[in-house]
Amino acid sequence: MDRVADSLGLVKTGEYLTVFMPANQRALVFRVLGRVNEGREVLEYGPLPLPAGTTLPTFEGGSASVPADGVLPGRAYTTTGITFPLTGAYDSGDMWYVPEDYRDRLFHVKTAVRPLFTRIDVQIPLGVTQGRFQKDRVVVGVDKDFGFSRGSIELVHLPKIRYGYRFGNDTNLDLKTHVTFTYAEYIIEIPKSPELIFDILVKRVQSHWVVLPVAIMDRAISRALIDTYGFEGFPLYRIDERDEAIRKYGELLREVKI
Repeated sequence: MDRVADSLGLVKTGEYLTVFMPANQRALVFRVLGRVNEGREVLEYGPLPLPAGTTLPTFEGGSASVPADGVLPGRAYTTTGITFPLTGAYDSGDMWYVPEDYRDRLFHVKTAVRPLFTRIDVQIPLGVTQGRFQKDRVVVGVDKDFGFSRGSIELVHLPKIRYGYRFGNDTNLDLKTHVTFTYAEYIIEIPKSPELIFDILVKRVQSHWVVLPVAIMDRAISRALIDTYGFEGFPLYRIDERDEAIRKYGELLREVKI
């Protein structure tokens, strides 16, 4: 049982959140100091931002036109990732994007799209497809036979990285879509104890883990992590490598910006 998360699957104040990136085998560890939107975590966003008349490719190699705003045509998918506009946000074209000086804030976002059988994956950063099989031998995703989820995805949006959501409709019907975000805007810090970091990463201390679907460490991700936090994350060690891990974590923590 995940005791650090509430009934929505979001991290409780005072507990820990771990964001793991398979591409570099490193993790970011955060302590949640508070949740800005406590009690207001569910946002009924509305249809996917697909304007009528947009041309999309189909699984058969042809094309289809979006018949009405927010409708995903039968057998069609999005190639470049979608961002979600919000008037008044830091970037009105992408509600989840913030620059590196927002390093004390973090968005933990659970995206659900109806119908729930809609294919979904994410590009991190926008334009970079991350789905891989057998290391980097086969590219997978919403336009392939596998490598996607259906209906929902859980992500942590890191500052200075623009994420692109992709969607696919493998039915013959045009789908009228609706997106619901369950999210937390956390106020966070990185713990300064190397011993605590080690205990969290070997799972002696409980933390809510989110694995980012990052199979390739794009340079934009590395730059964003360094500009935002001062480092690219904590490498993982075995339990019997405690002394080496604590030494390394101590070095990294001297570079941390929050």
